[in-house]
Amino acid sequence: MSQTAIDIGAIERELRQMWQEQAIHPNAGGQAVIRALTLNLIARAPDDAWAEQILSVAPGLTAQHPNRTVIVIDRPGTTVEVQAQVQALCTLTNAGRTQVCGEQITISARGTPAGQLAGLVLPLLVPDLPVVLWAPGPQPFAQPLVQRLYRLCDRVIVDSTTFTEPLTELAELATFEQKAKGAPAVSDLGWTRLTPWRELVAQFFDSRTFLPHLHRIDEIVIEYAAGTVVNPVAALLFVGWLASCLKWAPLEEAVGIEGETIRLYLRRPAVGVGPAAIRLVSVEIRPSLSPARAGLASVVLRAIDNQRAEFVVAQTDDAGHARTRATVADTPPIERMVKVDPVTLTDLLSSELRLLSRDRTFAAALNLAGSLARRLTSYHNDPL
Repeated sequence: MSQTAIDIGAIERELRQMWQEQAIHPNAGGQAVIRALTLNLIARAPDDAWAEQILSVAPGLTAQHPNRTVIVIDRPGTTVEVQAQVQALCTLTNAGRTQVCGEQITISARGTPAGQLAGLVLPLLVPDLPVVLWAPGPQPFAQPLVQRLYRLCDRVIVDSTTFTEPLTELAELATFEQKAKGAPAVSDLGWTRLTPWRELVAQFFDSRTFLPHLHRIDEIVIEYAAGTVVNPVAALLFVGWLASCLKWAPLEEAVGIEGETIRLYLRRPAVGVGPAAIRLVSVEIRPSLSPARAGLASVVLRAIDNQRAEFVVAQTDDAGHARTRATVADTPPIERMVKVDPVTLTDLLSSELRLLSRDRTFAAALNLAGSLARRLTSYHNDPL
């Protein structure tokens, strides 16, 4: 039965009773159960589909980071309805070992004002533990509940792959991160998905043979999987990472959009010419014409300054592998098939929950990608 108010005291009493019963009556396997909480996780679900995803990953997160999860299903509606449910989240362990459990409180709401929902969530947080807010879906910082909660959180996690206005929302995310300066820290699961791509590109230049070409990159071509929404955010973040690491700077106004292809230019120091000399790096970002799994489809780096070289990382038909190729001048290419472990949503979230402070590498990449997104948005709105 729906209701318009929730008794916070009743929820706390139900939690205490749940743990008392666990202490008196261990589970059927004879394992002792202990309550261990390392953080508070607030997860806002904008609709029922996201609610199902959040509910499905909560047990896996608890296994790696025992926590009190407060899931808020924040549906729009003309009438106010709100319900709450409490349960323990326990992970299966070997017989005879203590079973570690967390807690999950699910608040199912429809048409409930953000102020009322925030007033329900805040008293349910365990004192003196970090607070993480996970806000998937488009325009996370435009949501009234997120606006009311983020200042009280240590970290806010969003997912740029779910943006419906990617360039605008990327620019807004960059602005938020720069203003927050780690209070709260910001994480983007879209950035986390780039980790294997960044690692594979970086591995090229672990070789002394290839390292000199890193500072002579002149061309970058990135293809990404085309979905129902054209979303180049991952590619822009990748460019932002390269540029921020190598001290490249965007060339003012040198951006363009032709159909779904983005073209832009950056300045890099010219090698062996003088401290003030620069060269341009051309960047082309486009949807992949061939079928590709979500995310980046391929990254190509070319050096044409002095000695020609090309470095490629690309998806393969096998989700568990990627292909890399390095070619320098007229020498035969060096190709490898590299194992890439599939990553689940639980894995992505768990890796972000391990972070204790601001990710400065991400912040620098996001800041540069956000500046590119703002230029592209301006160009798109006023190409002349």
